[in-house]
Amino acid sequence: MDYSRMEMLKKIQMLSLVLLDTNLFLDTHPMDTAALNFYDKYRALLEKTRDEYTSMYGPLTPASVNTSDGWTWIDKPWPWEMEA
Repeated sequence: MDYSRMEMLKKIQMLSLVLLDTNLFLDTHPMDTAALNFYDKYRALLEKTRDEYTSMYGPLTPASVNTSDGWTWIDKPWPWEMEA
């Protein structure tokens, strides 16, 4: 797996954890506007990073497959597969 692909996956994991943690905070502080703004900012960043990853390396999950191109989920190594 090339360095940039691995770095993008790490970034996606990090952003996902940030959102999960912020989600838990918002469950108990739903009116905290700073937390809501923080969540929105990092959600947009995660979406952008996922879109970039998908355009460069293919879908991260079966749900992100563009079926107009066929079932491309099986065309490339899956995100968790390390290349030899």
